[in-house]
Amino acid sequence: MFKRRYIPQYILAILLIILVLLEAWTYYLGTTDVTFKRLINKEVYKEIDNITLRRYKDNYYSPHLFKIKTNNEIKVIDKLKRDCHLKKIDIQNIPKEAYDTDKEMIDVIKKSPYIYLSKKYNLHKPKEGRMCLVFRDNDYIYLFINGNLE
Repeated sequence: MFKRRYIPQYILAILLIILVLLEAWTYYLGTTDVTFKRLINKEVYKEIDNITLRRYKDNYYSPHLFKIKTNNEIKVIDKLKRDCHLKKIDIQNIPKEAYDTDKEMIDVIKKSPYIYLSKKYNLHKPKEGRMCLVFRDNDYIYLFINGNLE
């Protein structure tokens, strides 16, 4: 049935299959819904119609910017307030890390009708609290949140 001389080829084929499975798994872990669930500890809210993700890889605290489209803004904001422990702030209280990450985002924040920030966060130990910054423009709600350093 199996010839001894083909054993290295069988091992190589098995390793290639494992490699393909691991690539598929890492792609799945990087999708928007999975990332939202991992960072917020909740499934994507049913009131969210569309959600996209921008990652900032050249930063020490791994920030993510979710762009959320919804028809029920009030419910989404209320759920984000509850899950991220948000408080309303003014433009002067925006964290320095947001300014350092994306200048275009800061322009949108300055025009936002409201800005919410986590009451307590630790950029170096996300398990103690993540920095969530919520703001909006005419069409979208934005959630700026730090990821894991590990």
